[in-house]
Amino acid sequence: MQDKGAPPRSTLSGADRISALPDGVREHVLSFLPAHDAVRTTVLARSWRDLWMRSPALCIVGWGTVDKFTQFVERLLRLHLSANGEPCAAPMALDSCQFHLSPLDFNDERDIVANKIETLMNDWIQCAVCCQVRVLQFSFVRHGPPLDVAFLTLLSEHLTKLELAGVAYHGNVDLSGCPALQDMNIEDCLFVSDEIQAPYLKHLTFKTCGFFASNHTLFRLQSLISLRLTYCYGKIPFLASMPSLATAIVMLDPTDYYLPNNDNTSCLLLNDLKFAQAFNKLKTLVLTDWFVAADLSALIWFLNHSPILEKLTLQITKVRRFKNTEGSNKLPKSSVVSSHLNMVKIECVVVDGIIIEILKILSASGVPLEQISIQQSIAGSGCEFSNDTCYAFLIHDTNYYVRNMCNVTAEAK
Repeated sequence: MQDKGAPPRSTLSGADRISALPDGVREHVLSFLPAHDAVRTTVLARSWRDLWMRSPALCIVGWGTVDKFTQFVERLLRLHLSANGEPCAAPMALDSCQFHLSPLDFNDERDIVANKIETLMNDWIQCAVCCQVRVLQFSFVRHGPPLDVAFLTLLSEHLTKLELAGVAYHGNVDLSGCPALQDMNIEDCLFVSDEIQAPYLKHLTFKTCGFFASNHTLFRLQSLISLRLTYCYGKIPFLASMPSLATAIVMLDPTDYYLPNNDNTSCLLLNDLKFAQAFNKLKTLVLTDWFVAADLSALIWFLNHSPILEKLTLQITKVRRFKNTEGSNKLPKSSVVSSHLNMVKIECVVVDGIIIEILKILSASGVPLEQISIQQSIAGSGCEFSNDTCYAFLIHDTNYYVRNMCNVTAEAK
């Protein structure tokens, strides 16, 4: 009879090459399996018994009943914090720990699953941090309110990346105790926070997140290089000084663009940015509808405060009736645009009065018209002007358009 601890014998299908792999390779392979499947490999042979515990990553997904699942997760994390079942001063470090959970993965009712996980998730996160995890991901996907978390004040010298989805947080976010934290991706989350502080963070993404503090959430991100703030809603955040910012994409829900008088003329985000320093490292910028909320002064402001800007994209997804408000035609008096700017793209529904004003501003700022491209959507394939200049532009007679641009007086229908 074959010894249980001996490597499996060759069969007609070939030798057991997996067991013969060098140390570290099998552990790496196990890191791609869900944690409960990785643990099951202990029955293969004696040499596999503790192999899963040396895997550099944990991927935890839901299964079975929520009670059995939570018992499994707690035991799993305790074993990673111990050596041979006893507490140890130096637990096995984790490259990554991922929690990808959904009520649909369990056999229980959805509310039971959510309530159970909500009571334990903070302990799980702290255990992962104690395992010196470098990449931490937690996502809870369901059609309903997010889970309340309490772990967004972390202390870790090892954490380099944090990803969250489907959670809600009440209170200030303080990540100043994570000096190695470089990347943070947040999606489908809610924040009731007066302040989010992450002084060492380099790259930040907020997608489809809501901000609902009594005041606008203040972002303190002194080392930030890239920012993506897309499809967020509620009260838009205040952006403190970000002197290292090089790339920014801001696409917001129009819920709260404006100052408290709600007169649709005072853009709140622009008013905030005017208190910031120049973006001395900003090279790529994408602006969406909010920058035309009132008088296009946001565009002029960015042209004045982005000295090395290279690529500018303006996305206008709605048709608006342009009105010349006070200050809307205050064109720059001299060339203020970055000498590095070599591409301006305007994406719009129709070429209307707003587009004409944008072109005037860009031209007066020193942007050569041949460096500007306009892309119309199929839905807006028409033109709202009867002026021949506009039609000339649409058939790409650019030189004719440049000569006549400043004489355009037609108004949108």
